[in-house]
Amino acid sequence: MFSKEKGVNINLMKKLLIILTYFFSINNSSALHETEVSNEVIATLGGVWVQIYVYEQHCADNQYYSAVIERLEASPRFKKYSSEIDHLTDEQELAWERGGAGAGAVISSGGTDCDTMATVIWEWFGEQ
Repeated sequence: MFSKEKGVNINLMKKLLIILTYFFSINNSSALHETEVSNEVIATLGGVWVQIYVYEQHCADNQYYSAVIERLEASPRFKKYSSEIDHLTDEQELAWERGGAGAGAVISSGGTDCDTMATVIWEWFGEQ
């Protein structure tokens, strides 16, 4: 399912992650539904949630699995965003779904692997 043969440019993905993380970090202090969070940020978060789900289901043998999953359970940022999912506006929910669909398409096409997903998840929730 996760193949490096697809020519995935990990450096490009890491740069994209840094950019997306920056956009999200500039406005993460309030509830998502109470602030003007861009749809791009909501879509990114939806994509991260899909990666968490896929990582949990298909990457249990990954070298980082235990650390990533333990950190999710302890992450204040993860807890905050998890509680906000039920409060998204209709527009935010659509953006969330589109982000999830995009991440799902990349995963299905073999455009990522377990190590990359572990890195993305850790970047979002491991250091907070």
